[in-house]
Amino acid sequence: MNYRNFYEFEEYYSIPLSEKKYDEVLNILLHANELLPKDEYEENLFELMMDESMIYTQTNNSESCINLIKKSLEKGYPFPLHWPDFDLLRNHPEYESLNNLNTKLLQQAKEDSKFKYEVHLPKSYDPTKKHPLFFCLHGDGFHCNIKNTSWFWKPDTLLEKGYIVVYPQSSQMYFHKSFGWLSDPALSRKELKDCYEQLLLDYSIDETCVIIGGFSGGATTSINIAYENTIPIKGVIGLCPGDYLDSIGHEDTRKLAERKTKIVILEGDQDTDPTVQYLLKLFKEVGLAHEYHINKGIGHWYPEDLDEKILKAVEFIVGN
Repeated sequence: MNYRNFYEFEEYYSIPLSEKKYDEVLNILLHANELLPKDEYEENLFELMMDESMIYTQTNNSESCINLIKKSLEKGYPFPLHWPDFDLLRNHPEYESLNNLNTKLLQQAKEDSKFKYEVHLPKSYDPTKKHPLFFCLHGDGFHCNIKNTSWFWKPDTLLEKGYIVVYPQSSQMYFHKSFGWLSDPALSRKELKDCYEQLLLDYSIDETCVIIGGFSGGATTSINIAYENTIPIKGVIGLCPGDYLDSIGHEDTRKLAERKTKIVILEGDQDTDPTVQYLLKLFKEVGLAHEYHINKGIGHWYPEDLDEKILKAVEFIVGN
């Protein structure tokens, strides 16, 4: 069976992977070049290598893992060798040289990394009229970039409602094709503010209806942007937030409530974060308008009915 794109293929092998059928998954991954269109295989080769490496670490196959990392570095793809998953490689005779090369490639990639963003305009876009704006932020780490975020958090339903949808990508690179916001929140705020100001120059935007949302580290950053009043935010949609938000206090939350900002938080019932409960308690105590939804049957991930939940969240935010 051939697959139209990487995401269909990934969904297929994720089932035996969750069942720890590592031999079966490895056999699938080793035939990826036959099962995927050439462009999809080449564009997602790093993701395939990462998943293959995880099989080797789970099965203590350090030799195959080292050889795979060699291939990745030959292509210029720095690996997250700091992950505990790769600790089994540290005593391998080739590890030190590979780690040094990896560090060099990663440092250069970080220096070259630039903030960028992708804009989706609704069919109804009219430059003579003002349009609501939605920022959608990727998370932090592996798979976190514009491409993957726009696949799992698609723009279509918001475009149909007349929103301009923008997918920013942080300049903060963690490793190949993997970015984040949380290593330097001040830089994240600056990049997003600069992006917003450029959008105001390029498009006709309703500054009274700007919504920001994101997944994981992107959800945390969205909430931080609203609290810091970096740009005028009408509402936040945070999917699985958590990190660093436990430092938020009553006074800042009260100010946010006075600005009439609304917040919607969603998280999976298999991976709830205590920080979220802390935030919900704060919201209730100061009277900040908010909603909280549990996504059943999943953990720290996107629910299958995300489109429906986003529309309901937007209705709550823009409603009186």
